[in-house]
Amino acid sequence: MKTKLIFPLYIHILIYFIAALSFSYYLDISMIDDGFRHIAFAEHKDIMKNWGEVFPHSLFSSYDPWYAWHQLLEVFLKVVPYDSIHIFINTLSIFTLMILVDKYIKYFVKYDFGSLTYIIVFSIVYITGYRYWIMRPDLLSGLFVFAALLFRNKFLPVFLLTILYAPFYYLFFLYTGSVGLVYIVQKKWKSLLGIFMGSLIVGIVFLIQDYQGYIDTVKYILTDQSLRMGLEVGEGKPILGFLTHLNYFILLPLFLVGGFTLIYWKYKYFSTNTLVTFLLVTSILWFNQYRYFHLFMPFIIIFLISVIVDIDKKLFLYKIRRYLILLKRYTSFAQTKPLFYVIAIPYVIAIITFQFSTKSLNEQTAEAKFFENKYYNEKTILLNKLDLDIYKALYYNPTIKFIPSCSIGWFDKTNPKIKDIYIRMQKKNGITEEELSKLIKFVNADIYIHYLRNEKQKLNFDKLNQYGIIPYEIYNNRIIFKIEREK
Repeated sequence: MKTKLIFPLYIHILIYFIAALSFSYYLDISMIDDGFRHIAFAEHKDIMKNWGEVFPHSLFSSYDPWYAWHQLLEVFLKVVPYDSIHIFINTLSIFTLMILVDKYIKYFVKYDFGSLTYIIVFSIVYITGYRYWIMRPDLLSGLFVFAALLFRNKFLPVFLLTILYAPFYYLFFLYTGSVGLVYIVQKKWKSLLGIFMGSLIVGIVFLIQDYQGYIDTVKYILTDQSLRMGLEVGEGKPILGFLTHLNYFILLPLFLVGGFTLIYWKYKYFSTNTLVTFLLVTSILWFNQYRYFHLFMPFIIIFLISVIVDIDKKLFLYKIRRYLILLKRYTSFAQTKPLFYVIAIPYVIAIITFQFSTKSLNEQTAEAKFFENKYYNEKTILLNKLDLDIYKALYYNPTIKFIPSCSIGWFDKTNPKIKDIYIRMQKKNGITEEELSKLIKFVNADIYIHYLRNEKQKLNFDKLNQYGIIPYEIYNNRIIFKIEREK
């Protein structure tokens, strides 16, 4: 459903920009993990050099999978301070997300909410927009999908959008491919050609830039489940627990066959319902990994709103619909009056700004400032788990090198026995003092940080001392050991 703007276009844009700036400024530090290292790398590329240097004894190499994202951040960092770049990027991301969510509500929801649309958009972004303010390049993937699904059957706009987006994310084909499947179902052949040609050109560029580096990175991503050897990553967990132990390559054909059987059965419905078609063809992603579920949450919520607004009275949810109709009736008069939106919109911006401020990670991030101490300069640090310290430490001190890497399963495969120790170190039983000593020698660690997380592990400090693993200090749930190599 298409609806007209309540305000002139410049005021419409200004409302969302002010809201985005306010949300981002008071949210402040919003990154929890990779965002920190991306900012650090863009600012300190001369120190960090490449991810193989930052994460020694990992499968990372001199190849940078996030090259374009780092280049973009580097450009912005020439005019935006290091400690404010996240506010700048988040403002742009949240602003773009709100503009697109507004467009989706007006296009896909069969009801004119009037000025209430702004309040709905603010709420959707606050509740579901988490993946769009953590400074990872895949936030561009979500924005790309939002924009690509809005285009009519045109070649050039889709082609240009794909060319603009795809270089920023090495797994771009997951998103361009998913949108392409929607185009096939809806018979948008010109758009399909545009997204295919754009993807093909960018894919060739990736291969020309560093064929082996790109192929290896994609291979490791696709086999990440086996590389982790049973280690779990929170954002990599499926929504449904029973899917945890099923291999992706088993699930993929099941989801594809099931999805396209459903599309064939109800083709008329799916060919005219863009949102539900997209959610169906990407279900293999967001059912199996929380990262995709969170990225696509705005789509899911907008779809649910459209269903509730248009729901059949005979269904069991008819009472919810009845109350919504009453709400619409009593607000429909007010939302057309200037007094309503002059007061209500700024008030909601203020309230949601306050809510954003409660999500700020400033204190949790500042707690890791102890890594700025010169003692940690140029040190190789072994952790007994993949901890957020890795990312925050690199933000404050880009000279540090860490094991494990940001991809927990991507450990050196040349010595299977050492990798087995590495994997078991991060499980609940932990490893012995001797095994820990072997791992430390293999990775040539200067410091070992032990987090109190292994439920059944027992380590004796006297034995650790014998292996040159010397307790140095306890700092907020971290037992920090220094390594004496001569022992």
